[in-house]
Amino acid sequence: MDHSGHETAATLPALHSSKLRLGLGAGFILLLVLAVYGPVLRGGFVWDDLLLVAKNPLANGELTLRSIWFSVDFPLATVAFWAQGLVWGNSATGFHIVNIALHAVNCFLLWRVLARLQIRGAWFAAVLFAVHPVCVASVAWISELKNTLSLPFFLLSACWFLEFEEQRAAAVTPRARRAYWLSLLAFLLALFSKTSTVMLPVALLGCVWWRRGRISQRDLLTTAPHFALALAFGLMSVWFQKHQVIEGIVMPTTTWFAKLAGAAQVVWFHLGKAVLPVKLCMIYPWTKLDSGSLAGIIPLLALGIVFALAWWFRKSWGRPVVFGLGAFAVLLFPVLGFFDMYFFVFSRVSDHFAYLPLTAMAALCAAGLSRALSEKILRIAGVALVAALSLLTWQRARVFATDEGLWRDTLAKNPAAWNAHNNLGCILAEHNDLNDALDHFFQSVELNPRNASAHGNLGKALNLKGRFAEAELHFRTALALKPDLLDTLKAYGDALAGQGRREEAVKFLSEAVRLKPDNETRLRLAPLLAAIGRPREAVAQCRAVLAVDPDLTAALNNLAWLLATSSDETVRNGAEAVRLAEQACARTQFKDAIMVGTLGAAYAEAGRFTNATASAEQAIELARAAGNVGFARINQQLLQLYRAGRPYHEPPLKR
Repeated sequence: MDHSGHETAATLPALHSSKLRLGLGAGFILLLVLAVYGPVLRGGFVWDDLLLVAKNPLANGELTLRSIWFSVDFPLATVAFWAQGLVWGNSATGFHIVNIALHAVNCFLLWRVLARLQIRGAWFAAVLFAVHPVCVASVAWISELKNTLSLPFFLLSACWFLEFEEQRAAAVTPRARRAYWLSLLAFLLALFSKTSTVMLPVALLGCVWWRRGRISQRDLLTTAPHFALALAFGLMSVWFQKHQVIEGIVMPTTTWFAKLAGAAQVVWFHLGKAVLPVKLCMIYPWTKLDSGSLAGIIPLLALGIVFALAWWFRKSWGRPVVFGLGAFAVLLFPVLGFFDMYFFVFSRVSDHFAYLPLTAMAALCAAGLSRALSEKILRIAGVALVAALSLLTWQRARVFATDEGLWRDTLAKNPAAWNAHNNLGCILAEHNDLNDALDHFFQSVELNPRNASAHGNLGKALNLKGRFAEAELHFRTALALKPDLLDTLKAYGDALAGQGRREEAVKFLSEAVRLKPDNETRLRLAPLLAAIGRPREAVAQCRAVLAVDPDLTAALNNLAWLLATSSDETVRNGAEAVRLAEQACARTQFKDAIMVGTLGAAYAEAGRFTNATASAEQAIELARAAGNVGFARINQQLLQLYRAGRPYHEPPLKR
């Protein structure tokens, strides 16, 4: 007992020192990450961020927590977006804080995994990963919470698997079994966050080879459950992409050898950006080389030669190259082009594809420098390298701070990025800069004539400029390419209504309501239905809105007007009209001229002409105070009717 106690006391200083180094190392990484990503904290949402927050299937009621797990491609990330939306609302800062914090955690976990593998420069590798500019596309882009959330589970799974390997070397103890099952659980959570983590089992076998120089049948059996999970989620992701995400999109077909040659080209591209992270771009220009030509085969041959040489010299310098470069290529496999995915519509490569694979390159670089340089030179070179990468990352983070800045940067580097033109055009249109918006929309459809969204946006901008004839051509082109394009259906319907073509407008707005019923579209459709002699359908639309939101003043007012003034006497209901109009006026404190005017019409239909007269007089006063002379004049005419004891009814439609 005394001897055991003496040993424990002796190890306390070393243990304390180890924990202190761990804490200082982790603290430095956290502060460094916060510093280089500072510009993002003052930034907003970019590209499709709001789609994942505001239109989250959990937030809008399309899915429940129970049903979501096999309904979307990244269910755990979707839940995280929804939960953050409850906390942060539409404030981007909170979302950015979470992404940045997760990145810092990932750097710490990478350090611990590499240390467990006894790789030189493990902490240095974590620092390089922390400040690498390629990571900005995952950390600063809120949508890529999928990356920052999946990586900690990926690394934890690897860490627990390595612990299991260490423990079972002596005997399969309860601690070893616990580590193994924790590894499987963490891998499952990684897959639920993003299925691009499917290559973990191959990476685990690579770790086994790194430690022992061989892979045994026992290792294959040990990783079999990991492979089973990877296969199941991989097949599910391929199906989801094909039948849910890119359904209806024509993807180019090619031979297996062409895909292999293209994959090598993708590996070299991402390797180049990992080594020299300059001229980074949201949408890279991409020219796929002809696999039948010499230029198309060179990347594949070069990659094969590098791996062959590294394998030949695997007992010396080749061993870390095989492990590091092999892990990089393996982790890139899901995005090498063997399986179609939606982002390939824009480009075959992207910085956010490389977030997970970059961990391997950071480890290889740190280990190589640690081996090649003396400790003194390594410190100087390391500080210089980290400083340079930090500056590049800080500059890249500034680009991601605003949507407009991101797309202007993209177009400066890739003028042929048709979706960037479309996205920038939308931003400019929101700022009422229609002339520049039109220019970008025109460039977008010129670069990609099948871009339905750009055609629809061009139609909206042209209509706002009073060029309806040109707008209609692009509206129709957009809907021919994509008949269920909701925004275009609504915009075209509104434009037709503005041209007095109400029956056609009803057709497109009705289709929009059929595809996705929402209160805003129903309220735009209802008065058009009434105007073309279909008041019962108009009433039905208003009632549908109130069934969802019983206190929506616009719906209360519109339904009250229909029930009070419809030319169809079977539709009119004075008593209900009064109740609805009074409710609408109460919610607006009887200060809205239009709603008070509707109340006057409802009183008149109910035979309460004294109240009708008083409401009309009040509506006139409110309208004049607001400068709405036209509405005051209309109520002056209605006032004469009410004083004569007559209600107002819309004239019957003449056919």
